[in-house]
Amino acid sequence: MVTRRAIRRLDILEWVMVLAGVGVATGGGWVLAWILNGAGGWDFRTTWIAASLLLFVVGGGATIIQIRKDARAVARRIEQTRNDDG
Repeated sequence: MVTRRAIRRLDILEWVMVLAGVGVATGGGWVLAWILNGAGGWDFRTTWIAASLLLFVVGGGATIIQIRKDARAVARRIEQTRNDDG
């Protein structure tokens, strides 16, 4: 029962973090589109969409790469500890 509740809360937290990332990427894309529209006359809506997607994908990709790297390091430490003990 407690485990299920903890898992459910972590799932909700994960979705909140993803939505926050979407919000930050959308806001950053808006700022970038606003700057490029004023400086270079680029189409605002198209630039906003492209910049938001790019910011979300690049930021998310970097995060996934870092998480995998950390997980491999932890797995190596666990394996090394097991080898040292046995």
